[in-house]
Amino acid sequence: MKARVLIAACAAAVMLCGCQSSADTLLNKYSEMDILGSSDVLSLVEPSMAEGFAADLAVVSAADNEASIGDTAISAPAALLMDEGTNAPLYYKNIYEPLAPASLTKLMTALLVLEQGNLDDTITITAEMIDIDNPEAQMAGFQAGDTISVRDMLYWMLIYSGNDTSNALGIYMSGSIEAFAQQMNERAKSLGATHTHFVNACGLDADGHETCAYDLYLMFKACMEYDVFRDAIRQSSYTVYYTNAAGETVSSTFDTTNLYLADYYDPPEGITILGGKTGTTGNAGTCLMVLAEDAGGNTYTALILGCSDKPELYQQMSNLLSIIQKK
Repeated sequence: MKARVLIAACAAAVMLCGCQSSADTLLNKYSEMDILGSSDVLSLVEPSMAEGFAADLAVVSAADNEASIGDTAISAPAALLMDEGTNAPLYYKNIYEPLAPASLTKLMTALLVLEQGNLDDTITITAEMIDIDNPEAQMAGFQAGDTISVRDMLYWMLIYSGNDTSNALGIYMSGSIEAFAQQMNERAKSLGATHTHFVNACGLDADGHETCAYDLYLMFKACMEYDVFRDAIRQSSYTVYYTNAAGETVSSTFDTTNLYLADYYDPPEGITILGGKTGTTGNAGTCLMVLAEDAGGNTYTALILGCSDKPELYQQMSNLLSIIQKK
């Protein structure tokens, strides 16, 4: 049994060897992969990589660049649409292509906080947490000396995507951004996210900071195991009460960056957006991952990476979600 789990774990590492999709589905499941019977394949992956591996999720051969149900074409650099009820893929494109993920990085930051942090702890903001030398960076606007709960910081990060919120959480967790990035990469590896390398907690552009659509899907699926995460990504706005450096209780209300939840864009008819996470940087373009539901109550995960602007992003996402109506 252990050998079979390890062979499953090798699927991503040997993707370029040309494992093939089965005839009746677009993607194979890790649990159904049997690419090589030889024990030699086990040497390609560290045994620890198999721990917690995504055995029941799906994987596409690197030889298959694009496939879909229906004739919908997506022009975005990378996209993925999964039926969460069956783990069946409805669309994929370039899902192993290394790309800058922008603030979708914060999915991994959230996962580590949910798994290893204490939501009832408080964080005192330091100068290091808010030292972000990028005039275009989204910021919550904390000042050194402010104190806020980990729970509220997590909500602020997932809803408003402030880069200072993710820095604060990373330093709270590991003592420094560098140490937290190492922790992020170790956790990504254990998920089977073999095309991921993070150098910061927030997703601002940096050399070597990259992941891919499929790896982000694995991170999102892991986050969805937590009620707090599912609640946070559904919010259209949120009010946080915290203590400023002068010891005063203050509040801040912030709106979601998800323009479906803000009613700025409409999804296809019959599709409801339950929540999601956005990201935008110069290298990454505009990105969006959403949890959606059809009229029958079936849920789906959809991801678009690398659009040039928000109108294109939401048009591409709506095109992707329209595939649900054709299945």
